[in-house]
Amino acid sequence: MATLVESFDLFPILFAKYNISGYDEEKDVIESILHDSTLKEHGQLRGNAKTTITAHNRDVLEEYSTLRNKIQAAVDMYTERSGLVPLKAKGSWYSLYENGGHINRHYHPNSQVSGAYYPYVESNYTSIVFENPTIVLRPTDMWHNTTKYTENAKEIAVQAGDLILFPSWVYHFTDPNISGKRCVISFNTQFRGD
Repeated sequence: MATLVESFDLFPILFAKYNISGYDEEKDVIESILHDSTLKEHGQLRGNAKTTITAHNRDVLEEYSTLRNKIQAAVDMYTERSGLVPLKAKGSWYSLYENGGHINRHYHPNSQVSGAYYPYVESNYTSIVFENPTIVLRPTDMWHNTTKYTENAKEIAVQAGDLILFPSWVYHFTDPNISGKRCVISFNTQFRGD
């Protein structure tokens, strides 16, 4: 009989959830997204979902300095914990999902860390799904039950005020929305250089 001396969970990938609600611009941010008549369809969005990506070319976080600073503080904590070089939140846009709206499987090229901030979720609950990036590297593995080592994807529950930070190269998507209206501000990062 073998005796387990020690086990190792090697090479973890950091996904982090922060709550950044309660800032002075919060109501303005939500109202701006909910009432934006310039939102358009986008190739990654399906169902009843629209975005600013094609509506106008702007970095929406530049319009809300308090929100930008809260997000940047979370990015700073994430990069410190993960050992990455300092990064700056840059290239942001927002989307409005109504019932049935969702986003296809995708990743964010030309960025190290990406984020999704949920200022408003009508039912106060929704989720985002991240694929396990190691599955494609293990074509000979055969599983008989699901564990943290074998799951294909992980769904992370979010509510209004939550910010999710994750590696930009991880594929992610959402299931069709059943939470009423949902506002999401998404962004990428670039090297800080300061």
